[in-house]
Amino acid sequence: MDFTAIDFETATSEFTSVCSLGWCVVRNSEIVRREEILIKPKPFEFNDYNIKIHGIRPGMVENMPTFDAYWDRIKPDIENKMVIAHNASFDVRVLCQTLQSFGIELPHFSYMCTVKLSQKAYPELESHRLNKLCDALGITFNHHQAYDDAYACARVLLRIAEDYSLESFEDIEECFDTKRGEVQPGMDFSTKKSRNPHKRRKIHNTAAAESKLI
Repeated sequence: MDFTAIDFETATSEFTSVCSLGWCVVRNSEIVRREEILIKPKPFEFNDYNIKIHGIRPGMVENMPTFDAYWDRIKPDIENKMVIAHNASFDVRVLCQTLQSFGIELPHFSYMCTVKLSQKAYPELESHRLNKLCDALGITFNHHQAYDDAYACARVLLRIAEDYSLESFEDIEECFDTKRGEVQPGMDFSTKKSRNPHKRRKIHNTAAAESKLI
C-alpha cells in the first residue's frame, strides 16, 4: 500500500492556525520518509491550552515561513495520494481551510481515519486515542509531536493491514464496511468554523480534544 500519514498541530482553536506539520510517506507498505516542519501561524497568535498540548511556543516559530511557503514541498506527497490521519476529519479540515485561507486551490486526494479503522479493528480496546492505541499495539512514539504522531498513525494502519491480511485500500473498505473520503479542487471548506464566539472556551477545548487528545 502507498499512502501519506499526516499530523497537524495548531496554535489556537482555529483550524487555520497551523504551527507544525508532520508527515510520513509509505510506499509498498514500507515507511520510506518522515518529515516535520515548524510553521508561523497566520495571524501570529497562540493560546496557552494548545501550547500545553504540543509544547510549541511563539519564539520557536516566529521566524519560520507561513504554510503557503511550504506548500510546493508538501504537495507532491498529498496530491492524488491516499492521506491517513488519526482523526482525519480534523487534519483534513486543517489542511483544506489553511490552503483556502491563502487562496491556494485544493488538491485532489483520498483519505481515511485510523481512529475509525482502529475502532473496528480492535473493538476490545477501552480507548482508541493514539497514545493508548499505540501502547496496546506495542508502537513507541512521542505523543503530540507532529513528526512522531504521523509515524505512529502510519504504523497503526500498517498493523491493521497486517493483522487482517489486507493488501489494498479496497480490501480495507470491504473488510471494515467503510468508504474513503475524497477532497477535490473547488470544494469549499471556508464556511466550517472551529468555534462559536459566544462559547469560546467550550468549543476551544472541543477542537483541541478533537485534534490531539484523541
